[in-house]
Amino acid sequence: MPTIAVIGSIVMDIIVETPRIPGSGENLHARQVTPATGGKAANAAVAFTRLRGRAHLISNVGWDAFGDDALATLTDEGVSIAGVGRVHDAPTGAGVLLVEPDGQTAFIIAPGANLTLTPDDIDARLKPILGEIDGLLFNFEAPEDALLRAVALARAADVPIFVDAGPARPYTPELWRHAAILSPNQPETEAIVGFALDSDAAARAAASALLSQGPRAVVLKLGARGALLATPDMMQFFPAFPIRPVDTAGAGDAFTAGLAWARLQGWAWERSLRWASACGALAAARLGAMPSMPARARVEDFLETGDPESYAA
Repeated sequence: MPTIAVIGSIVMDIIVETPRIPGSGENLHARQVTPATGGKAANAAVAFTRLRGRAHLISNVGWDAFGDDALATLTDEGVSIAGVGRVHDAPTGAGVLLVEPDGQTAFIIAPGANLTLTPDDIDARLKPILGEIDGLLFNFEAPEDALLRAVALARAADVPIFVDAGPARPYTPELWRHAAILSPNQPETEAIVGFALDSDAAARAAASALLSQGPRAVVLKLGARGALLATPDMMQFFPAFPIRPVDTAGAGDAFTAGLAWARLQGWAWERSLRWASACGALAAARLGAMPSMPARARVEDFLETGDPESYAA
């Protein structure tokens, strides 16, 4: 069973099912409002655990009801929260997720306690578990200096690093120079390379540019266009599964967690990308980010049947 440490955000999502994104001053009636624990790191940790891996989450929450709810949810999911601190000077991260009928989303987030994670926190919480983890996964919803410290510790311990380069931040390439996999989505890739991914040729050029910065592999998440894998030896597109998206929030988190899980299992690239794509597709086919993270049996059923509604608990 692979074991991973995940560094990043814990956020209480307020999911609003809206007929469309409202304009300034407009008053719309929402179909439903649902609270749910989320955040890119929390989502990835839950996804990894549901695939029957072990996940240690490193983050911060506040001393508030949102923090209580998040820690209870993560514990129920089997995620180790020994690395989650509680701070008095910031609230638990919170956000409003607007979901349109076609599954497209818009998100407003107040990061709160997520921005209080420090290099000292990383030393205290990551160092003790370096001997028991098989990989480190992080995203950019944590301070850059804390992430740089995590990279240094992982490199010193020869722990593979998986970088989900989102949301787009002006962070240094030192964060992904030594990554086993760098996996941004399309807007994040465009922010890093400085040009639009408006064609397959542009996507290949972007992947090559990122690969030249040092990571051993680059996997671009291109939504309905699929994924593009680039290594020093190959460059290949992998098609997305045809689904009707319900809520695309969290799909990238499920994809990257599934990809890390598969590679830590020792799977080849083709099998790993197909598995990760199935994880992302299933996450997009249901409402909510964390609630839609698929279990391993559900991914296996989907790969066998092609039906995103098939479910095995």
